[in-house]
Order: sequence, then C-alpha cells, then structure tokens
Amino acid sequence: MGDRPDTSKVTALLQSMISLKRAGVKVGIPKENNPRKDGLPLGNAGLMELHEYGGDVHVPAHTVSITRRIRADGTFAYSGQFRKNGNFQTFHQVPARTVHIPERSVFRYTFHQNDYFRKEMAVRATAVLNGTITVEEAMTLVGSRVRRKLRASFTDGHLQPNADSTAKKKGGKDTPLIDTRDMYESLTFITDTGGTSK
Repeated sequence: MGDRPDTSKVTALLQSMISLKRAGVKVGIPKENNPRKDGLPLGNAGLMELHEYGGDVHVPAHTVSITRRIRADGTFAYSGQFRKNGNFQTFHQVPARTVHIPERSVFRYTFHQNDYFRKEMAVRATAVLNGTITVEEAMTLVGSRVRRKLRASFTDGHLQPNADSTAKKKGGKDTPLIDTRDMYESLTFITDTGGTSK
C-alpha cells in the first residue's frame, strides 16, 4: 500500500505544456534596431511599414549643396562632375514633390506561408514535450527560422523592382530594399517564455 507511482514524468510533461502555452516569439524591428545608418528620421520600422503597404511620401522643398573641383586656372576638373571632396560648392533649391512608394510586402508575403510556420511550431513543441529541447530553445529555433524566411524575401525576386530613375541613382541596381542592408539587418526576434508578450 506504500508504493506510489512515479508521477515525475507526468508532472514534467504538464509543466512543459504550461510553459509552451505561455511562450511566444516576436519577430520584427525592435526599438534599438530602428535608427538607420543614413540618419533617415522615419527609421527602419517606419520605412518597412511604408514599403509593406506602399504609399505616398511628401518631400518638402529643401536646399541641397553640390560640390565640384575647380582647377587653379578656374576651369572645372573632372568635366564638372560632382565630387565629395571638391573645392567649389553651390546651393540649389529643390521644389517640394510627392514620391510614390509601391507596395513591397515582406511580412505579409512571408506569413502567407503560414503552413510552414505551423509545422515548425508543431515540430518544436513535440521536441519540448519529448524533453529533447527546452521551451527557450524551441522559441529561439522558431524565431531564427522566421527571421531567416523574412530576410530571404528581400532577395527572392518577388519585390517590385526599383523604377528606372531609382536604379540609375543606385548604379543600375533595380533590387529594392537591400542596397544599405539597414532594414534587412534590423530584423530580429525576441523570445518570451514568461508569457508577458501575450
């Protein structure tokens, strides 16, 4: 009558189930990754949102400076082409204009493949319940896979190419969103095993 069944495995299984129910992973651009290297005030998250849905951006009138190099005899060097390190600078008014940004979905495009993510979660949940990995490891694996898929969507060819005028400014490159790699590198994930994100 003193022999009690060992319930430690059942208890561990229940704990794993509770932990899985609370766990989650956030994938996106966190606040610390928002500032852009080029100083654009919109930031990586705002720029990503603009490209995700498309839209119009009003560019106010502003002044730009153009630097060239002048030789000692007063003629333009380098056929008068703009130079970063010139010795002659002029200022020009640029009128206000509206720029249309076409829709270039990264998040919605990626998450429409949600069967892949459901299967990924099921595989990781099974591994947690079998005791082969922890909940934290499962969420890290899922977050890593989602981030990898999001980043792959930048270069898989589904995005509308840059306009000819934009491609010309970028040295003939018509692939959008990837030239500075700011948004690409800012995408990350944060695991939450305590349930605070829900």
